[in-house]
Formats: sequence, structure tokens, C-alpha cells
Amino acid sequence: MSQVDEFFLIEKYFKNIGLKFLSKKNFILGSGDDSAIFKSTNNLCYSVDQNYEGIHFPKSLPPEFIATRSVLRSFSDISAMGAKPLWFSVALACDFDEKFINDFSRGLNKVSNLLSVPLIGGDLIKTSQKSVTVSVSGETKKNNHLSRSGAKHNQNIYLTGELGLARKGLEEIKKNFNKNIYRKKNVKRFIFPKLRLEISNSISQFASSCIDVSDGFIADLEKILIPSNQGAVIDLDEIPRVDKSSIEDFTFGDDLELIFTADKKYHEKIMKLSDKSGINIALIGQTKKNSEIKYLLNNGEVLFPRKKGWNHGKK
Repeated sequence: MSQVDEFFLIEKYFKNIGLKFLSKKNFILGSGDDSAIFKSTNNLCYSVDQNYEGIHFPKSLPPEFIATRSVLRSFSDISAMGAKPLWFSVALACDFDEKFINDFSRGLNKVSNLLSVPLIGGDLIKTSQKSVTVSVSGETKKNNHLSRSGAKHNQNIYLTGELGLARKGLEEIKKNFNKNIYRKKNVKRFIFPKLRLEISNSISQFASSCIDVSDGFIADLEKILIPSNQGAVIDLDEIPRVDKSSIEDFTFGDDLELIFTADKKYHEKIMKLSDKSGINIALIGQTKKNSEIKYLLNNGEVLFPRKKGWNHGKK
């Protein structure tokens, strides 16, 4: 396909994505104006993420999956707040190849239909270096949102799902250019991350803190504990993971599972929620008063550097 101008591409591929969801999400105006207009009586949450070719996704990744991965990673932040998705906007930088943009918009449509949310706007920039900036919003009932900094002494620490699928998926994509690999379970987790929206909406009633695993389990757990002035004892053997012989799954990001803390009196309710949803929720440790974080594995202690995980400023 040929290369064409910005306004033609926006009109043809992006303007009507999720149009049918606008009224359901209380929009007065959607994409196409200088700004969207939204009315709400609930608490709103907002997040923005940047995704760069060669850093957040491989250069070989098809544009449809660049779109699904980028947008779902952003909505995972909404999930971690115990919120329900409302809308998203996308700023795409690419070379204006129409085939690329057609496939990219197909990925946006998939996410829009999956989450029943409209694309309300964004921007299109012509450049050789591909990048995707995604803004997302969600809403919570008043005084019923989750945050990172609410952990308290002697609470249970839980983790949803398993670690390592996204890491394995990325490894397969990098070494195998056969398009059939995108059907594999590990690869699907990387290109089409699963959000724990049902879990987060339910645990917002009793969880004291929550975060999604985007920068690595160890790094993200400490983002809960350190601001709350809590230490912890973590039993790593209780964490389901892809590769039991390696500790890399504890430091690799992008699993987008939820870590959360809750009073011990809610344990049975959490286990019932796990059974009902079909999503494993593992009890992996307890918070402690001091600032020490102890990780136990195979009957011994494992030492991790503080904030061990993905860090854009770290060389």
C-alpha cells in the first residue's frame, strides 16, 4: 500500500474504533473534535505509557500485536487500581505505510471490542522509529479504589496467575519468525496480555494495596512494601512459574499479574474468589513491621538487589 497523509489515515483507520461504546461510557463528544467530553459522578483514574520499538516490542512484531500489547499493558494499570475501563487514546509514530496502519488499527479494534471501550482520540506522527503512546482511563466507585501504598503490618500477600509466560513468549518471538508461533500460549501472553479486571474489581472491597507485575515481581512487590514502611517474608516456592530451575521469572516484567495485600480475615473470601474465577491466587507471604524483605526458596534465603527489575534509567 502507498504512503498517504495523516488526516486521511486517521479518518479511515481510527476515527470509528469503539464508536458504539461512546454513549455507554457517558461521552458527549468522542474522537474527531479538539478534545473528547465526558461526564461522570464516579472517581476517575488515568494512566499513560510509552512503547518503543526495540525496547518494549521487537522490530519483527506484526503491527496488530504491537497495538494489542501496547494498549492492554496500559489497561493493566487500570486493573491494578480496581477500576473498570472507560476509554483509550493512542499516539502512533510510524512511517505512514498504509498496510502497517491497517493492521495496527485491526489490533486496536480487537482491544476495543474485548473491553467494550472507545478510542477517543490521539495523534499520528510520521517517523522511521516506531513508537506507541497510550492513554487510558477507568472509573471506580467512590472510596473503593486500590493503591500501592496501603499495606499494613501482618497482612497476607497474594499473587494471581503464574510468572514467566511473557518472558518465554518474547524469547520465542525473537528466535522464530514463523507466524504460527503467535498461536502458542507463551507468545499469546506477550502479544495479548490477560488483564485481571474481574479479580481487581472484586478484591477492591478488602485489599489494602495492589500493583500489576510490569517491571518484574521483585521490583513491583517492593513498590508496595517500601512506601508502606513494611517488610515481608516471601515464600517463592509458593509462586507458580514457567521455569522452576531459574529465578529469572521473578525479575522479568510484563506478566501483568496482580500482587496485593489483605487482612488475614479475608483469606477464605479470596480463595473462594479464586475458585469462582478459575484464576489461581497464591498466598505467597506476610508483611512484617521492619523494613527487611526476606525471600525464601528451596529451604534457603535468596538475595535480590533492591528494585531488581526493569528500569529505563539503568544501564
